[in-house]
Amino acid sequence: MAGRRRGYYFSTRDLVLIAAVSAAGGVLSTYVGYLGNLLNSAFGVPFGAGQFMAGLHVFWFVLARAIVGRTGAGALAGVLKGLVELFAGSTHGLPIVAVSAVEGILVDLLSLPFARPPLGVMCLAGAVSSTSNVIVFQAMYFSGVSWGYVGLMVLFAAISGAVFGGYFTAGVLDVVETAGLLRPVDASGLDSTSGRRPRPRIPRLVATLVMTAALAGGAAYYYTQVFEPVPDGPKCRIEGNVARAYEYTPAEFRDEVVTVRAELVGQVTYVPEADYSGVPLAVIVERAGADQSATSVRIIASDGYEAIFSVRDIKDHADVILCQDQETLRVVAPGFEGAFWVRMVSRIRVE
Repeated sequence: MAGRRRGYYFSTRDLVLIAAVSAAGGVLSTYVGYLGNLLNSAFGVPFGAGQFMAGLHVFWFVLARAIVGRTGAGALAGVLKGLVELFAGSTHGLPIVAVSAVEGILVDLLSLPFARPPLGVMCLAGAVSSTSNVIVFQAMYFSGVSWGYVGLMVLFAAISGAVFGGYFTAGVLDVVETAGLLRPVDASGLDSTSGRRPRPRIPRLVATLVMTAALAGGAAYYYTQVFEPVPDGPKCRIEGNVARAYEYTPAEFRDEVVTVRAELVGQVTYVPEADYSGVPLAVIVERAGADQSATSVRIIASDGYEAIFSVRDIKDHADVILCQDQETLRVVAPGFEGAFWVRMVSRIRVE
């Protein structure tokens, strides 16, 4: 007897699963970005190493496609995750929706012949999807970086995509399927769709648990040792090697406000030239009475991101300003790479 024909549509269950997976991915994207910054610091480089975490962004698309089993699930998850990131305040702005959508579409295309992609296909889809973020961002905001640097980022992203987008996804599916959370299991304990008893793949299960523990440990470290609550209103602490530590608020520096015109040119982000008004960092640091032995000014964001200016750069560039960005503060640094345009500034430490 011919099997029941499955129409091409998403059921309510499918849509709920896709929405839940996408929302989780979008909300956790900030933490994944921090893990990338943490790796860069650990390797002693300002960029590149963080792409080892890129696979965690596409994990959600591969997972949604594998759970739902229908073409289009990855693309829909990509659009939804991108929208969640956008409204959560992504520094990439609207382009993050396009980047996530492309990643999801690639997962769908590479999984096209399969209802449930096998491990090799999931690894390939994760690798290709993960590398696309580097290529798309470079196509949008190419800023003259070397092809060797782009190639290195692509390599790191591909490895991460295969591991986290493919192997890790397969391990997570093993866990939930063995627990009977995805496929209906009849009274005999057999999977009613395959007629076989679900069996955990021990090596993959162990690897998945180890990776999960590592990610959970990183999250615990981040939220207990690094993360700082966003200040209540536009303010930040000026501290360190200074005569008078104080809390900066824009209202106290109204007479010092200047307007500069600048464009943000970053490795993966570009903002067209615009006017910004704020207080020069040199004035803010001078108010604290920086010690003559101080050599650097560390800008610290509430999510743990940091950028370091030399004291000489601050003094020589009066157009590097701290301006109000809604209810937070951000650095605008004309002539400096985009990594110096720190958002959600919570502390400025003179060292």
